[in-house]
Amino acid sequence: MTAAATTARSRPEVLPGLWLLLAALPVAALPHAWEQPPWVIAVLAAALLWRLIIHTGHRRLPSRWVLVPMVFAAGALTFSHFGTVSGQQAGTALLLVMVALKLLEIRSERDVVVTLFLAYFIVVTTYFFNQSILIAAYSLLSAWLITAALIQVHGGRPLPFRRLARSSALMLVHALPIMLILFLVFPRIPGPIWGSATEETVGQTGLSDRLEPGDIAQLLENEATAMRVRFDGPVPPPSLQYWRAQVMTDFDGRGWRTDRDRPEVPEPAAGAGDIAYTVTLEPTRARYLPVLDFPAALPPQARLRDNLQVVQRRRIDSRIQYTASARLDAPPALPLADGERARALMLPENTGARSRIQAGLWRAMHGEDERAIVNAALELFAGEPFRYTLRPPRLQGDRTDHFLFETQAGYCEHYASAFAVLMRAAGIPARVITGYQGGQWMDTGDYLRLRQADAHAWTEVWLEDAGWVRVDPTAAIAPERIETGLGGLFGDDVDAPAFLRRSGLPWTVEWRLRLSDWHELATFRWESLVLAFDPERQRELFARFGLDATDWRGILTALGVSFGGLGLAAGLIAVARRPGDTRDPAQRALDRVSRRLRRHGLGREPHETAAEYAARVSVARPDLADALEDLVRVYAHLRYAELSAAKRSDYEEQLLRAVREVRPGTAFSAHKKRRGPAPASAPVPR
Repeated sequence: MTAAATTARSRPEVLPGLWLLLAALPVAALPHAWEQPPWVIAVLAAALLWRLIIHTGHRRLPSRWVLVPMVFAAGALTFSHFGTVSGQQAGTALLLVMVALKLLEIRSERDVVVTLFLAYFIVVTTYFFNQSILIAAYSLLSAWLITAALIQVHGGRPLPFRRLARSSALMLVHALPIMLILFLVFPRIPGPIWGSATEETVGQTGLSDRLEPGDIAQLLENEATAMRVRFDGPVPPPSLQYWRAQVMTDFDGRGWRTDRDRPEVPEPAAGAGDIAYTVTLEPTRARYLPVLDFPAALPPQARLRDNLQVVQRRRIDSRIQYTASARLDAPPALPLADGERARALMLPENTGARSRIQAGLWRAMHGEDERAIVNAALELFAGEPFRYTLRPPRLQGDRTDHFLFETQAGYCEHYASAFAVLMRAAGIPARVITGYQGGQWMDTGDYLRLRQADAHAWTEVWLEDAGWVRVDPTAAIAPERIETGLGGLFGDDVDAPAFLRRSGLPWTVEWRLRLSDWHELATFRWESLVLAFDPERQRELFARFGLDATDWRGILTALGVSFGGLGLAAGLIAVARRPGDTRDPAQRALDRVSRRLRRHGLGREPHETAAEYAARVSVARPDLADALEDLVRVYAHLRYAELSAAKRSDYEEQLLRAVREVRPGTAFSAHKKRRGPAPASAPVPR
């Protein structure tokens, strides 16, 4: 073999579908550019460029001696970067670099098909990191290109891209009903998609289990959605929309910490005036469930603690949806245990010296009238020079005293913390509550959207005649924050984020905000209908049809009925779309005879006329000659002669008799009765 022949063999041919593969692969891998280390994307881009150079420059593919070390190097690099080659992040990175190297060894159509199926896996791994509606639409685009490449591989010849695009789109449309059935019926796995999510892949809430002055103020520019709420009936006024998340009783002089290991109490009985609602909650990596104060009916997975905090046993690592109800009035007061009272009055030594003096003056002035003490503190905050500000100054030393007597400017957590300290110093049990308040009502979808910026802190004080009572110091210093939300409070503040101001903005920003609202609505629909379809909602769906989603027999029944109904619908559509029979009776009769004789090797050829066909069959089967002669005569009259209605009806009856006589198994005996015995020289019928 000559050197030229060897070189020609080592140069790869342009395989069907390869160019589409080289176009579809970067499209499928593009979303990973924001999730994977830069070197992973660089390896994939280099491999694509190398493969393009191989074809455009008629270069040779790298040998096995080059590829094998590259494979081991890619695996070692992945392990050194992630410390493992398994898991969501590392496994996806390894898949990308191995597909990149696979591009450099494609030599046959089989290699193209294998790489295209690996590209499907790349599309699937996108959902490890992002499950938004935009990613869903983009993954359909990727799947459409990959499917078009597969069609080209199996097409046998180059096909126009318009035809490939249409065929691929039709295949995806036909697959949608199957996808929907599997989505609804296939057993749901609790938690995030494909196992436990890492901290890098799970959204983080702005509410932590510890609160210090300034923490919530830092969330003001966080436009990320925290939760979405749809009410089943009347919507409570904004001033009553307090979404209780965490209850904090322990104070160390600097900040407050969430109560832990609180005892659980029975769920309150449902009442006629309860407000029912459904929450779609973003991942928090915590156990609390924000509920409207005051909680009544709870979701099945929830537990109610004695401080009215609602939690569930598992961390919320994925988006969930739950239904609950609330009553706007506080529940009946229960006796406050001595240990709990001491805990709600505790102040660290050497903390809030000036605050203690102020509280002592109120106690001396009002005596045992605790409501008067509460009102005195609220009046203090409502007067000058206290102000509510976006940019609270940094606190130093004793934070409570510095805020109350020096800076006198802060955000909701400054006032809630200081108010609770003042109440404790005055001998009134107090605690701090964190959650959300306000939000944006979305008219296009009739739901309430609460951002992380809507995080809020307020207090509860214990009054002997009423129990725990909500007191929000923010309502005293900035009542518009409670009545109209953050937009009403900071609408004219040039330092406020654009999504809060909504006025005095450039037209480009206004349009961006409008598009953001429509995107928010689409996102809400997607998350509430698709992403929040968890095992609990699947069980509810099965229960409507009398099935059990936890029993394999119920699942098989649902699958059988669903796919059976889908098959029946497809069959009915196929029958309905089948074109009607436009042949005249004579042509149908001739075709019927042709089908009958085709079993004996005497079917009609497309180029034959009726007379030619009858003549050919008569030579092979003389016993059918008379019947075929009658058939052709009647056929010619019906197709080409001008006949009256009566004459046409008569010929159609003759046609039916002629068709009945053309029977290979019976016509010979009829022929003998009419013509007599066949001559000795006549061929014996077969």
